[in-house]
Amino acid sequence: MPKKLHLYNAIMVLSFFALWISIQVPDKWEFAIGYFLILTIGVGHGANDLKIYFNTKKNNNKNVFSFNALYALVVLMGFALFFIIPEVILVLFILISGYHFGQEHFERYKIASFWLYNLFLTSYGLNIILTLLVIHHTDSILIINDLLKTEITYSFLLYPLIVSAAIMIISSIKVMKSLSWNMIGREIFYLIVLYLLFQTASLLWGFAIYFILWHSIPSIYNQIAFLNGEVSKGSIKKYIINSLIYWIGALVFLAVLYYFLKDYTNLFLSTIIAFLGGITFPHVFVMNHLHKK
Repeated sequence: MPKKLHLYNAIMVLSFFALWISIQVPDKWEFAIGYFLILTIGVGHGANDLKIYFNTKKNNNKNVFSFNALYALVVLMGFALFFIIPEVILVLFILISGYHFGQEHFERYKIASFWLYNLFLTSYGLNIILTLLVIHHTDSILIINDLLKTEITYSFLLYPLIVSAAIMIISSIKVMKSLSWNMIGREIFYLIVLYLLFQTASLLWGFAIYFILWHSIPSIYNQIAFLNGEVSKGSIKKYIINSLIYWIGALVFLAVLYYFLKDYTNLFLSTIIAFLGGITFPHVFVMNHLHKK
C-alpha cells in the first residue's frame, strides 16, 4: 500500500506537469503527443496479456495458439462491428471500459468481489469517462455525432452521468465501509484532482492524462508485480523488453494510419476508437483473470 501511495503521488505530479506541457506546445503537437501516448503506452499496457493469462495455467503450444487466435478474433470482431453497429459497440466499449477503470483503480484495497462491488466499479469508471465528455460536451457531441451519424444532445451525456454518480455514491456506502476515513478522503481528493484536470485540459489531452497516468501506469505496475513477484529496476526492464514488439507495432499502425487518413479526420478518429475498442474487450477479460488471483 505505501508503494502504491507513492505511485499515485507521482501520478498527480506528472498530471500537472502534463498540463504545463499542453500550455507550452501548439495544439497540433498536443494532439500528436496525445495520440502517440495512447497508441504506445496506452495500447502497450496490454502487451503482456498472454503471459498474464498463462502465468497460472498450463502453457503448451496448443493452448497458446488457441488463446492468440481467439484474442485476435475478438479484436478483429470488435473493430469490424464498430463500423457495422457503432451505437451498440460504442455503448459496450464505454460500459466495459468503465468497469475496467474502476477495477484497476480499486484493486489495491482488496475488497471482496460481489455484485454491488462490480456495480460500484462500473459506475466509478463511467463517472470518469462521462465527466470528461460532459465538461467538453461541445467537442464530444460533435465527435459522437460524426461517429454514429446521429444527432445526440447534451442531455444524452448529462443524464447518464447523474445516474452513474448516484449509483456510485449509494453503492459506495456499502462497498467502502471497510476502508479507513483517510483512504476514503484520498479517493475523494483524487476525483477532485481529475475534475480540475479535465476542466483545464482539452478533451484529447484530458483523456490521455487519465488513460496513461491514472490507468495504464498503475496497470503496468500491477502486471509487473504479478509476473515477477515484485516491482524493481530489473522487473521493469524485463517488462519493457517484452513489450517492445507490441509498442513498435502500435507505432507502425499509427504511422500507416496517419499516412493514409491524414486528410480524413473523422475516419482517422473512428479507426482509432474502433481499434481501442477491439483490444479492450479481450484485455479486460485477461485483467479480470489477474485480479481474481
